[in-house]
Amino acid sequence: MRHVLVLGARALGSLTPLSAAHAGRWLGSIEGGYESYIERYSIADDDTLSSVDEFRSRARLAYAIGLLGRDYTLLEARAMFGESSWDAAARALVTQRFGPADRHVFNAEAEVMRRGFREGSTYEFPNDYTRGFARAGLRARASSLFTLRADDRVEIVDYDERTEFDYDYLKNSATLGVDVSRDPTRGLLAGVRYTTFVVPDSAEIEYQAAIPFVEWRTFDDLHQRAQVGATVERRSYPDHGTRSSFWAVVVSAALEWSLHPHWSVEMIDDLEDYAYDEETGAYHDYVENTAVILANYHHESFEIGVGPAFGWLNSDSSPDDVYRELGVRFAFEFLGGSGLWIAASYEPGMRDYAAFKEGEDIANTEVVFSDYTYHRVGLFANARLWRSLWLNAFLDYQPEDHERKDDDATATIASIGLTLTL
Repeated sequence: MRHVLVLGARALGSLTPLSAAHAGRWLGSIEGGYESYIERYSIADDDTLSSVDEFRSRARLAYAIGLLGRDYTLLEARAMFGESSWDAAARALVTQRFGPADRHVFNAEAEVMRRGFREGSTYEFPNDYTRGFARAGLRARASSLFTLRADDRVEIVDYDERTEFDYDYLKNSATLGVDVSRDPTRGLLAGVRYTTFVVPDSAEIEYQAAIPFVEWRTFDDLHQRAQVGATVERRSYPDHGTRSSFWAVVVSAALEWSLHPHWSVEMIDDLEDYAYDEETGAYHDYVENTAVILANYHHESFEIGVGPAFGWLNSDSSPDDVYRELGVRFAFEFLGGSGLWIAASYEPGMRDYAAFKEGEDIANTEVVFSDYTYHRVGLFANARLWRSLWLNAFLDYQPEDHERKDDDATATIASIGLTLTL
């Protein structure tokens, strides 16, 4: 099913151009809501529960100049106040067109954010930090068919305390690419990204990565579309460090064919292939694939779909990780003219591990994973309650019922909030 982003804010495209008498406009929103994250699992016969429940309020105030998609400037301040945490951020964004017929585009963005945790926080490992990033990009239209793209993004994170899991870092990603297309609905994008990751306190986990990529897209209408992308990553860590260098191939595809004015077939597939220079207890070569095929019926503002969902993982060096998975995906989507959008899915299924033998090995702790049945529930809803007052709700619920009961686990993420746009 397609996930269409529905925004509750007023259309930014209504902003007046710079040359108009009223060049600027104030934008803003306030939000109040509840968020919950719960993960339940077992370790050595003891139930373990990781839970964060928090009522939060958010505020955003921005000043915009120009037209979104044309020359545009945005200055923004955001803040979040919760029972256990808070954050504050400042952001600036600039887009400028230039050259003959405004064929070339330069854009830049920067943000600084401070995140803090209150005393007695429900977070298990609170650690205040400051994060900043800056990005600059250039899109040059070389001809009616070719567009050259260049982009650089730098990110820095500074924790108040250095821990085993929280460490300061500086990450930079530079991208060069060429887009071969006559319009945004179809074309081919290819290029390469080079990333460096620097950790001041631990050179052993620093890395460099070269990532060639390619993406093909075509969009005829909502039910006749295709997008296929692939990347090849070579990530290099220091020799004799704690992490192994590797090669990775990642392929993703989202395809839909229209069979009838009210029927279509949709396929989504994701493949990962990792090969490590040195395999250890933590790093094993593997190939993993997940896919779903849906038969969709759509009529006016709603769509329903059903079909098989399946996945598998193969690893010659780690037989405990090898599995086969089969389920059935049910999906529903509704988009109303008054601003109501609901997207929901439910997938029951089962996963079988090759190393686990039902019956005699149920209590065998030497087998890392056990077979299980699962239920995956997803829900997103966005609704206009009154004028510029919006309701947003999200739920991701995934319980697992294992053959070896000590392995039972449940992960739940839920949020609900009211947003008033100004």
